Amino acid sequence: MTSVTEPAGFPEDGNTGRRWSRAVSIAAVPVTVASDEPASDPGLMTTRQLGHLLFITTEAGPRRYTRGPREIARGTRQAEGFFVVAVMGATGAVVRQDGRTVEVPAGAVSFWYTETPHVVDYPDGVDVRVCLLPRRAFGVRDEQLERVTATVADPGGPVAALVKQSLLTLAERAEDCPGPAAGRLACHFADLVATLVTEQASLLTRQASRDAPATEDSRHARIWEIHAHVDRHLKDPELGPKTIAAAHGISVRSLHKIFEGEGTTVSRLIQRRRLQASAEDLTREDGGDSTVSGVAQRWGFTDPAHFSRLFRASYGISPSRWRDTRGGTEPAGPRNTRGPVAR
Repeated sequence: MTSVTEPAGFPEDGNTGRRWSRAVSIAAVPVTVASDEPASDPGLMTTRQLGHLLFITTEAGPRRYTRGPREIARGTRQAEGFFVVAVMGATGAVVRQDGRTVEVPAGAVSFWYTETPHVVDYPDGVDVRVCLLPRRAFGVRDEQLERVTATVADPGGPVAALVKQSLLTLAERAEDCPGPAAGRLACHFADLVATLVTEQASLLTRQASRDAPATEDSRHARIWEIHAHVDRHLKDPELGPKTIAAAHGISVRSLHKIFEGEGTTVSRLIQRRRLQASAEDLTREDGGDSTVSGVAQRWGFTDPAHFSRLFRASYGISPSRWRDTRGGTEPAGPRNTRGPVAR
C-alpha cells in the first residue's frame, strides 16, 4: 500500500512546521517539526507498507524533527515504539539521542528509536529514506539497540551496504511485492537490519573499551551535572529518573548505567538530598513553616507519614524530635527560638 502525503493538503495556517508536524504525526509517530520554509513550498512525503514494516521517503526544505516526552506521551495509543533505520540522500543530517550527537553524511546509514527523546535536524534540506520497524518484531537486545542510536553504520561494511541498497529499493517499490511475498520479505529485511545492529553494537563496544579512560571522565562529568540538576529541582515532587533523563537528553536506562559503581541509585540520591534539606530546615531558627508536614511538603515529600518513616530510618529519631532538639544537640523540651536553652 502506498500513500503520498502532501502537507500542502493540510489547512493553511501560515506555518509550514505545524503543517508538517500534523502530516508526520498522522503518517508515522507524533513529532514537532520546525521549519522556516514558506508555506508555498511544503515538500513531499511518501509512505509504503511492506508487511509489518513502514517505509517513508521524504523530500523537503530544511526541517528539524523533535520527539520529546510530550510527543512520546501523545503516542501512548501505540503498543510500543519503532526502531528507525535511515539512509540519507544528497543532504546529511544531525541526530541527537541518548546523550550522543552525530553528523550523518550524505549516503550514510543511521539509526534512532522513537520511544526515547531525540532530535533529527536536516539543516540543508530533507532527502531521506527510512524504515520503521516495530520494536516487538525486532530481534535485538535493548542494550544493543541503545548502543547504536545516534550512530553511523560503518560505510565499508558489507552488511551496511546490503541494508542500504535493500532499503532504497523497498522504499521505492514495496507495493510491487505480492501479498504472500511481502510478509516474508519484510521479515528478511528486519533480520538483515538486526544483523547490522548487532554488528554495530559489538564494534562500538570494542571502541568504548579502548577509550575507557576518556569515557570514565565523561561519566564523572555527567554525574556532577546530574547532582547539580537534582539540587536545583529538589523541591519539585515530580523530580525522578524519567524527568532527569529527559532533561539531559538520555534514556532512563542510560541514566541508571551512568550511576553504576556509585554505590547509590538516582532515586536514592534524590531521597537522601531531600532528607538532608529537610533536616536542615527542621533545625532553623529564622522562622518559616517548621512543622514536620510543612517541611516534608516543601522538599518534595507528598506523604508526611512516609517522610517520617524515612527520616527515622536515616537519622535514628523522629523528625519532630529532631526539630525540638535541634538535631539532637539539645535536650527535648520547649524550643527557644531566641537563644540557647537555659541551663
